[in-house]
Amino acid sequence: MKRLRRTAGAGLFAAALAVGVLACTSVNRLGEFEIQGKSLAAEMRLPPPPEMDVHYRVDMDFHNPIGMAINFGTNFAKAANAERVDSLMREALLAVDVPSVVRDEAFSSSLSVLGAFQEDDPGQADYVLDLEIHRYGVRAGSWSSAVTLRVDMTARILGNAGRDVIWRRDLDVDRQATPAMFGLDANIGNIVSAASLASLSEQDLEYGFSELAHDAALTIARTLQDDLYSARFSE
Repeated sequence: MKRLRRTAGAGLFAAALAVGVLACTSVNRLGEFEIQGKSLAAEMRLPPPPEMDVHYRVDMDFHNPIGMAINFGTNFAKAANAERVDSLMREALLAVDVPSVVRDEAFSSSLSVLGAFQEDDPGQADYVLDLEIHRYGVRAGSWSSAVTLRVDMTARILGNAGRDVIWRRDLDVDRQATPAMFGLDANIGNIVSAASLASLSEQDLEYGFSELAHDAALTIARTLQDDLYSARFSE
């Protein structure tokens, strides 16, 4: 069973400044190899456990003890509810196999753009799409800020003989949840926060995280496809 890891320090992905895909190609030798009509397999290296980084802060004004006493019950109830939802979100995320979703989408796109045919056994394939997820998980900077799924990974195409790196790209994907993914009323606006997920069941949360995982995987797949096409057919 997958273990969910709680982040420490500044929190998961705190240094991220952009939403979408940040990537750079460090190796590109596709022009040296004829991959069209050859076999391509995919393998996902053992990923780390998913991370959950959703913050909820209870404000306590020690300079105003009367106001603090009045608000204590409300703050306590909010904190208890936040803890309950946090637990449900963790269990739901554990139930979604994000790495497998990413693998399937990336592999399908790579097969299409390279004109290769699928081989299930990496040991028998002419080339291998090697995928490595460095970290992934759900993040919300506060109880009312947007819930996002972040995937930090590296994709490589390897020549099976000698395992030479023919192509490599680092990908950093950050996708924001939408109300439709969780079956929420669009009237809540475009931002899905941890607070807006408080009324959902674990099954609803699992479905939403699955939809979010597919959205992130499609973003990764489109990026891979665009880059592979450009690298393969550029002059």
